[in-house]
Amino acid sequence: MLRLKDFATPTSRCVLAVGIALLACHAAPDEPESPLVPEAAQVEDPAPFQAADVLEPNALPVITYDGSGEIVHPDALVFPREWRGARFWYAATPYPSGNPAFENPSGYLGDNAEDFRPIPGITNPLAQPEQSAYLSDPDLSYDPVRDEIRLYYRQTTLDRDELFLKTSHKGFDWSVPVLVAQEKKYSLISPAIVREQDGSWRMWTVDASNGGCRIRAANVVLVQRRSRDGIRWGNGEPVRLSIPDRVPWHWDVQYIKSKNEYWALVAAFPDAQDCSRSSVYFARSSDGTTWTVSPAPLLTTGVILPLQDLVYRSTFRYFANEDVVTVWFSGARVENTHFHYALATARYPYNELLRRVNGTSAAKEPARVQGGPLHKARVSFIDAFP
Repeated sequence: MLRLKDFATPTSRCVLAVGIALLACHAAPDEPESPLVPEAAQVEDPAPFQAADVLEPNALPVITYDGSGEIVHPDALVFPREWRGARFWYAATPYPSGNPAFENPSGYLGDNAEDFRPIPGITNPLAQPEQSAYLSDPDLSYDPVRDEIRLYYRQTTLDRDELFLKTSHKGFDWSVPVLVAQEKKYSLISPAIVREQDGSWRMWTVDASNGGCRIRAANVVLVQRRSRDGIRWGNGEPVRLSIPDRVPWHWDVQYIKSKNEYWALVAAFPDAQDCSRSSVYFARSSDGTTWTVSPAPLLTTGVILPLQDLVYRSTFRYFANEDVVTVWFSGARVENTHFHYALATARYPYNELLRRVNGTSAAKEPARVQGGPLHKARVSFIDAFP
């Protein structure tokens, strides 16, 4: 693996010239546009769904390299028009029965939000851990200057978290990994990376180094970092986000240009409990630093069978032309005293999403019987948490 010091940066003049030439031919994705993006590239196609105004979460069949079909922590990158033959590009990690040995970032693509198939021309996974380590938490971004997809992912060793970057110009030609950040163990959980309007980069992470999966709300720290190139990152800065009686655990952040806001989906679990009990909340911010979280979860347990017992880190995309938010949820159900993981997707007109998370028609967490298979699954989950 390459380390940060091994990475040679092209001159800014060369990058700018190449970027302008590339952007004349390629559409930018549905995320913060660079000032270099031509106006024509900013016009997006509609979200490719059928007529229904609201689609409740529907499970997605997924092929995983380990054969389990169990997958977690999705991240979606959506282009206005096809990029290398597809509009929808995804990363996620298999997680059969919660086994981190298989939690390696894998690549997928599709023609719509319900199409989730392995990228042709590659063999998943896209990355493998070093000895005595495990991988997790992939996040995708697009660099219009280099016309490349970026895959960030986390490696956890015995004593530290490391953030690696791989890139691809064609979707199947992935580079060797480059180490771009490292901190003590459990300090770089769920990285969410956004390319800003001025071409700089910004990353949000969760620091749970003072408690891991059982951390208390008073001890968890949400952190942001900034970078000119998405490779060399500055020091962490605190982020102000709180959910009453909840611990923010995993999140995905995006900048919504037409709303002039940052949005996030936050998987959070009850304080004084553990990360096997999370639900997904909607948050928004004008500056990415101070966040307001809606009072009710967008999705909690008990709504859809494949995510019956756990709702975990989820990703989303906003389609401005339709004022619609598409969400890819991840979570799990209990079977034979273990969690079994799955994906589901749903489509919400923006006003309907707000209505749900502001309490008018919000999901309420069901009362659950203590003990039994679910209790055993949670005990196994915590005991196996690396």
